[in-house]
Amino acid sequence: MRVIESPQFIQACQLADQGRYSESVNIFLELEKNYPQNATLKLLIATSCFELKEYTQAIDKIRRCLELSPNLPQANHLLGNILRETNNMYDALKAYNEEVKINPSYPDVLNDKGILLFKLSRESEALEAYEAAIMMDRSYADPVRNKAIILKRRGNFDEAKTLLNKSICLKKNFYEAFAELAYLHLFLCEFKEGWIFYATRFELELRGQKRFDSTPAWTNTELRAKTIVLYAEQGLGDQILYGTILRDAFLTRNNFIVTTDTRLISIFKRSFSEFKNVVFLASDSKVDVSAIDYQIAIGDLGQLFRTSLNDFLIHSHKYLLADLTKVETFKQKLEAGKINCGISWKSFRDTIGSDKSIAIREWLPILQLEGFNFVDLQYGDTLNERNVLEHKHKIKITNIEALDKFNDIDGLLALIDACDIVITTSNVTAHLAGGLGKPTFLMVPFANAKGRMWYWHNDMYKSIWYPSIKIFAQEKDEIWAPVIKDICNELQKFPKNSSLS
Repeated sequence: MRVIESPQFIQACQLADQGRYSESVNIFLELEKNYPQNATLKLLIATSCFELKEYTQAIDKIRRCLELSPNLPQANHLLGNILRETNNMYDALKAYNEEVKINPSYPDVLNDKGILLFKLSRESEALEAYEAAIMMDRSYADPVRNKAIILKRRGNFDEAKTLLNKSICLKKNFYEAFAELAYLHLFLCEFKEGWIFYATRFELELRGQKRFDSTPAWTNTELRAKTIVLYAEQGLGDQILYGTILRDAFLTRNNFIVTTDTRLISIFKRSFSEFKNVVFLASDSKVDVSAIDYQIAIGDLGQLFRTSLNDFLIHSHKYLLADLTKVETFKQKLEAGKINCGISWKSFRDTIGSDKSIAIREWLPILQLEGFNFVDLQYGDTLNERNVLEHKHKIKITNIEALDKFNDIDGLLALIDACDIVITTSNVTAHLAGGLGKPTFLMVPFANAKGRMWYWHNDMYKSIWYPSIKIFAQEKDEIWAPVIKDICNELQKFPKNSSLS
């Protein structure tokens, strides 16, 4: 009996089709003992291992497969995917090109080749690969969406939206395309459309994080005297961003239970102390479902209260209040007679943190300006970077050693408030400074680049979420020098030996 005719083989294939790779791979491995020279079996084992992210075993099996059958269709494609996931980019590209030679009418490999070329910043070649895949199969949604991403980066927003809408028609529940549409609409301040697509985030990056499903969603702001749980989502910065909308919610005269990051509770309690209709709890707190009438995720507040630019214009420049005792304590530790400028230069956010960060050595033109005392607001270990600045460039950065800038966010907020001005990349520091209404210079990647968050909107030099933030965006991807120069020019306008506050 051929292996493909065996009941075990058929069962394993069915399990793999259902996404049950742990079970399928075990059956394939048992079959391999009886069919050690079967290349197709090794391809299927490698595929299951790849899906399970067991890349070492996957690469071993696919190489053995290719030794047995060098021209087996889809084998080089899988090899390329494994190499891409393990950051062997150029070897992955060779594997994709080999698959194209063997299997020239295979659109999937062209799409994956395009993804790789895009990662290598070879956009034009990536676009060619996507277009070739689309020409082969006009019902193939993935390259349509991927082409849209490139067009978005190039500023062809209308065509990008057209393609993204086409892709979601071609592929049911294409949540990756929904996400791209959400971020594009929101980036362009097309809020009504953007919030609709944004709601699908719980099917993708926030999958499994939706809470209180058995309770109706709060969608009617005319309701009164109801108990509504407003629950946290995403990271600290996101919760601070959406915190700018909390006042609107509390003014609806309902009663609220707000769950949030533990590090924000004391800050929110102080900042919203005028409201007696809200209780703040830690994100992981248990809430009695029988005691609530409605629920809403904090990120969905925008759909109720921020549907046009006009909704942003009526709000004050600040909403967070620091602990004044802590602020005064920190002010005593800063330099009098100079402008105390808080700085933060890194983000540790998964997948895009490096794209939002700027190496401290690139800050030298700013740090060498006279009349400023630069204060370290960066969370994480910055000792080596500060030592290099001091020993190599004679630049001393003030650091408050006793402050844990990651866990003590209330303390960090007070230190920010003690500063006269803040310069930062896109991270929690930016949100805290903006929430305080602190004059802030924010450095962000160029429009549409990886790491440019949608809420630092297109063609805006001032944040609509935090009006005290002035936005300095790259003109070209990964080039920060002109941004640094512009900030130096702005800083030199401030009077020396005097405070901004």
